[in-house]
Amino acid sequence: MKHTLKNDTLTVEVNAFGAELNSVKKDGIEYLWQADADFWGRHAPVLFPIVGKLKEGQYIYENKVYAMSGHGFARDSMFTLVKEEEEELIYELVSTAETLASYPFEFSFKVGYKLMDNQIRVRYQVENKDHKQMIFGLGAHPAFNVPIEKGTFEDYTLTVFPSEKRTFIPLDLPTGMLKREEQADVEVSELPLKHELFAKDALVYTSSDEMSVALTNSLDKRSVKVTWKEMPFFGLWSPYPAEASFVCIEPWAGIADEVATNGQLTEKFGMNQLDPQEKFTCTYVVEIN
Repeated sequence: MKHTLKNDTLTVEVNAFGAELNSVKKDGIEYLWQADADFWGRHAPVLFPIVGKLKEGQYIYENKVYAMSGHGFARDSMFTLVKEEEEELIYELVSTAETLASYPFEFSFKVGYKLMDNQIRVRYQVENKDHKQMIFGLGAHPAFNVPIEKGTFEDYTLTVFPSEKRTFIPLDLPTGMLKREEQADVEVSELPLKHELFAKDALVYTSSDEMSVALTNSLDKRSVKVTWKEMPFFGLWSPYPAEASFVCIEPWAGIADEVATNGQLTEKFGMNQLDPQEKFTCTYVVEIN
């Protein structure tokens, strides 16, 4: 089931399946990728309880092997709408016998969307409902149309703020695993878009304490800016060699397995740990201009 948020500036549609943004419009212009399956059949999936891929699609916890597909099961789960107002929606996913078969923790996971003028605030809340420490990753994967209205893919630029040294972690093709042994500190500021930029899959970086990535163009003032904190990694992605007309700006509180992983969930790089009955929250904001 789909629900709509609307104010004087934005009209936003969210699907309870996956608690996924399906549409973001301003002035009648669609800013969000419309899930053309010939390239990528999703709009803005929510990533939980892992981000990225697991080595061989599995992990080990308390001497038991669990299988899980890339980016976790939340994006393919039906959420329950627990709050609906004109400018705010909150969805919830809770653990079930089915989730426990692949992820042995009792949890509540809430995804909230709130309109604030030309911004969409997206808030994630994880609550550990179990008696033991919970280990998880989560993240966002919104895809934005390029071009938004005018021009071509190459007329657009991604600008990373603040411009400072951060760690770049390359991915191994075709496994999608992190090559942490090849990570390097780099200066990243402006990334003019071209499809070849993603020839080696997503660009994965560490975040600043508070940061943003803006998608702008040289022809008009239409743009997108994604701002976040409390999410220590981010990815930038568009499929290659397919010339798809979108780019993803992805803040993450979690990350893919590394090539050298031993598969133990308790030792997995980049994961969060939450004590029983405790809550973890993080937020990102999408600004539409």
